[in-house]
Amino acid sequence: MTAQQLRTMRLVSLCTAVLTLVVYLSTLTHVHTFDALSYILDVSRKPWQQLFHPHHLAYGPFGAMIASLSQTDTATALQLANAVAGSIGSGLLFATVYRRWHRVDVALLAAFSCAFSYAYWYYAVEVEVYTLATLCIIAVLWLAMDPAPARVRWRVGLAVALAGAVLFHQTNALLAIPLVVRAWPDLRAGGIARRGWLIAGAGGVAMVVLAYAWVMGIVSGFTTYSAAHQWLFDYVDSGWWGGRATLTDIRDGLADTVAAGWGGYLAVATVVLSALSYWSTRTRLEQPWLVVWMVTYGVFFSWWEPDNIEFWIATTPIAVMFLVAPLAQVARTDRRVLIAFALLLTSFAVNLTAIRVRGDAQTDLQRRIALAVAEASQPADLVLVPDGLQELYLPYYQHREHFLSVNAAIAAQGSWEAGCASIQESILQTHRAGAAVLLASDFLTPSETMQQRYGLSPQAVSDCVADILPLLEDVPMPAGVPAHTRLPNAGALLSSDRWAVLTGTPLGWMWGNATPQPADAGWQLGVSLDPSITTPILDRAMPKRVVMTIAATGTADRRGQLFVATALNQFDEAHAVAWTYGEGRQTIAIELGQISALPSRLIQLRIDPVADGAGGSVTLYGISLEYK
Repeated sequence: MTAQQLRTMRLVSLCTAVLTLVVYLSTLTHVHTFDALSYILDVSRKPWQQLFHPHHLAYGPFGAMIASLSQTDTATALQLANAVAGSIGSGLLFATVYRRWHRVDVALLAAFSCAFSYAYWYYAVEVEVYTLATLCIIAVLWLAMDPAPARVRWRVGLAVALAGAVLFHQTNALLAIPLVVRAWPDLRAGGIARRGWLIAGAGGVAMVVLAYAWVMGIVSGFTTYSAAHQWLFDYVDSGWWGGRATLTDIRDGLADTVAAGWGGYLAVATVVLSALSYWSTRTRLEQPWLVVWMVTYGVFFSWWEPDNIEFWIATTPIAVMFLVAPLAQVARTDRRVLIAFALLLTSFAVNLTAIRVRGDAQTDLQRRIALAVAEASQPADLVLVPDGLQELYLPYYQHREHFLSVNAAIAAQGSWEAGCASIQESILQTHRAGAAVLLASDFLTPSETMQQRYGLSPQAVSDCVADILPLLEDVPMPAGVPAHTRLPNAGALLSSDRWAVLTGTPLGWMWGNATPQPADAGWQLGVSLDPSITTPILDRAMPKRVVMTIAATGTADRRGQLFVATALNQFDEAHAVAWTYGEGRQTIAIELGQISALPSRLIQLRIDPVADGAGGSVTLYGISLEYK
């Protein structure tokens, strides 16, 4: 390369990176993906020691470092880092292609086709690992395209780029295959060239191995093989990836990688143009090791998760090199070059519109849902959400932490049976604590993926929460927001006569010296050792009276007491009302005005149906609060 060409390469590479960065900064997204919100929340909340993910080991601590150095919020800081990395990758790809063919127009086509493809662009303005990993991949491409294994700087550079690619995403260990093909002539020849490749490769492997060993052995303190194995492979073995590919998935993934909506048409047009140019110019296919690179990544990601555009980003720089190669053999004014630029501009316009629309917070339905849920609930309320973004939108945008989904329950407990039990326990504890339960309609209809993976039907989810379904009431929601229902807190249920007839499980109530059994549309308690029943936290204005429908069968003692709590679980004789009743079913109205020092709010009630139990049973059919 001449001195003039070197100056041109450096200047235009810089201009390419700057122009790309300007576009990225003007299109930073305000609507985040599930993974992006996960990273943002992790970096914002967790100590750095807990930020190491085995599949992208470096990204968590890198994000923490960027956030700590930034004067802005975590999300913006990480987005800016990605935008800078993406624009540097664009500039470096220009330099790589220009060095290969010494054509500014062809290099610009390659650089901007990559930079403004939908997948590369979107993840460069989002919080994600793939842009940083792809920057490292482009650095490997730059170094391996024109190897200089005798130079120490080249060896160090390749080792660092390789380690970075793998540490920012583990799947880039696949780079070993094409690089062995690239290095094979030098490895066979021996001498300093072989030594340079081996040193670079060994250096990259050593950095990766030492990083994982440090995290597992020192940071995480794993002392057994099983603990380390679980940390390394639990994510892989979760069942979400691998083996589910269809041709439709591959088609959709590749099309969306190029452009949103129009990707398939633009991809076909570009491939046809390139293929015709290869044929007419008799251009040989670009270096064989790059073919191996494309095939290796293509086969793996077609198996792994082909419809996910984030995985195809890593192949985009190589793909554009193949596509522009024959155009380097024709004149700058050749119509094929002009058509290629027209396709690039079309792709840019389509993707610019798509990214602006997708990134517009004003049209973000999930954010509207989270806001509506927050406005319709209290922080202590449990929200049963559908699997997906609400698990992250609620804590990030609305600072709500008390929520649960079917997927989260199964992931935490290991099976649907245990997950269902944890959902039921969460509902119970929420109700016992005096809070409400908000249930999204979509919670009862798990996604098709969940149904296929766990054999889980909507009926199974409904059966899991069957006890509360009769007590649910509709919650008004803004237009366009999916329907929600609410299990009111215990105080609201008692105040609205919802417990006038007690059926099913006595949700949230606590029982002493007795085990309630459903009987005759009520709750039956065997009488022995002074049984008692205590309500959940009610936290209501003090009513005038408590009305109970109760029946005693075969009990020797017919003296009962109603206690009003002065504080949580604090009951005494000074705040109790006694009553007597006869055999059979009857309704008793207990005037709370009989208590001389009656608190202003009703925290809890405790009912002792008999004073001295010795056999028989008592059945409670209903209880309600009356204010008039």
